[in-house]
Amino acid sequence: MTRLVLAIVGVLLALASTITGQEPSFDAEYSRLKAGRTYKKEATGRVELPTTVASLRLDNVLEVPADYDPARKWPLRVQLHGGVGRQAPGPGGRAGGRPLDSSRIPNAGELNLHPRAWNGIEWWRAPQVENILNLIDTVKRRYNVDESRVYITGISDGGTGVLFFAMRLVTPFSACLSLNGHPAVLANPQVGADPQLYPTNMANCPMYMVNGGRDELYPAASVEPFVRMIRDAGAPVEWHVYEEAGHNTAWWSEERPAYETYLAGHPREAHPTFLTWETDRTDRYNRMRWLVVNQLGKRSSDAMLMDVNSIETRGGRRPVFERGRASGRVDITRKALVSPKPGEGGGNAFDAKTRGVQQFTLLLSPDVVDFSKPVRVTVNGRAVFDGPVKKDVAVLERWAERDNDRTMLYGAELTITVP
Repeated sequence: MTRLVLAIVGVLLALASTITGQEPSFDAEYSRLKAGRTYKKEATGRVELPTTVASLRLDNVLEVPADYDPARKWPLRVQLHGGVGRQAPGPGGRAGGRPLDSSRIPNAGELNLHPRAWNGIEWWRAPQVENILNLIDTVKRRYNVDESRVYITGISDGGTGVLFFAMRLVTPFSACLSLNGHPAVLANPQVGADPQLYPTNMANCPMYMVNGGRDELYPAASVEPFVRMIRDAGAPVEWHVYEEAGHNTAWWSEERPAYETYLAGHPREAHPTFLTWETDRTDRYNRMRWLVVNQLGKRSSDAMLMDVNSIETRGGRRPVFERGRASGRVDITRKALVSPKPGEGGGNAFDAKTRGVQQFTLLLSPDVVDFSKPVRVTVNGRAVFDGPVKKDVAVLERWAERDNDRTMLYGAELTITVP
């Protein structure tokens, strides 16, 4: 079902409610969206998903197992290839083979999405980010994807691309797995990474990294200071080093069991109790699951939230990613309140610390928020909201259309102004 069809359905529901004088029941609509669409049998094998980005036709490919069964949910791997600095072929030219793609890393039991990148539309540029999100959405509308097991991985430039997503956009992903990548690439202004980058955002995506000790491009010794920085930022990082390995995947047969075990142990948590997110813009890269940053700017109540953005070198500590524009950050925890009266629930509490943010929105899901109880929000130690919040069918449908995700459904928006 396309976005257009979903929009038409929404119009029809609105028209029906106008005719009958009744709004659709929230609970009925929530149950319908939670169940999701009925999937039909689709093509298996190599499925081409061409797109056009920046006037370039991209030969994206989805690999579907021969035993694909639409009756059950399937994990989705987003695989970013290397060698993105090459020029795109001209009209009628052949794209050639995907460097270090899934033929080098065989798997079974999952859908494999292979976006295409070229010079000028590398993984770390905004048009390519939008392309990948649109491709994921397309796959989810045709194939029964397990939303809790959509992960992003890549090799070489693809591994570096994974690191970019971990710092800029991780809402869809259960884990971020970077193979033979290097964060320093993104710090080089010449690569054109969509600035700015924030290592603390990596705390939201379980990180798995592999590097070779004899890698002629990105030796593990040069990656180690960045791994320490990522860990200092609060990100859970599992880092494997193959001391004799070069810039290749010769280690895969040895590595694969640990890789697969890691994936099995890290399904996505749709509504985590703690989120941290930093951004310098509100038109994109401003959302982390149930948190949306709406407006940036200093406030007198701003908290001291440390910017982990430096590594230790022989010449002392030095910053990694540029900070040319002001940014804002929100650290927020959700918890259930305990009533002083036995047997009574006390409500829902959100405690936020902010820096450089004037306004943000909380997306409240019936999966974790008790709408029969009050919602209480404190920001930087000050109470800013305490009261009931009503479920809203329009909010439910709008975010369901946008996210196309059965596990992330929201019953209300609560916009908070930082004191």
